[in-house]
Amino acid sequence: MEKEMAKRGSQGLTLVELILCMAILAVLLAIASPLLAQFSTGYRLRAATRELATDLQFARLLAVKENRNFQVICGTNSYQVVRVNDGFVAKVRNFSADYPDVALSDSVVTFNSRGNAIAETITVSNFAASKNITVGSTGRVKLQ
Repeated sequence: MEKEMAKRGSQGLTLVELILCMAILAVLLAIASPLLAQFSTGYRLRAATRELATDLQFARLLAVKENRNFQVICGTNSYQVVRVNDGFVAKVRNFSADYPDVALSDSVVTFNSRGNAIAETITVSNFAASKNITVGSTGRVKLQ
């Protein structure tokens, strides 16, 4: 009978082993949670910055395609792409739902019918960091 027990080995965890594993897991989660929060904050900032840069390029392409001037008007946490002469709104984006902690600098970027612009820098920020989007005089959009 003893040989049979030796062959089978243990079939599960004891209560002490289970409590010890749970304690180690709790310590690891307590250490990792601030890092996860910091990571998600940075991720949201980068995502909002890339989205705005993409829509700046969209406004430039619309200006060239339609042979008219377009503006990207940035507010505190939203922006819109507007045709200059008649006020037609091509796109509106509000960051308050998806990125509530992200703020934009108040600025206006105007693209002419050739895709050129007056040089402008837009700052996208949250409480932890900030990113800049630079629009050059040639209309090139660059993330920094």
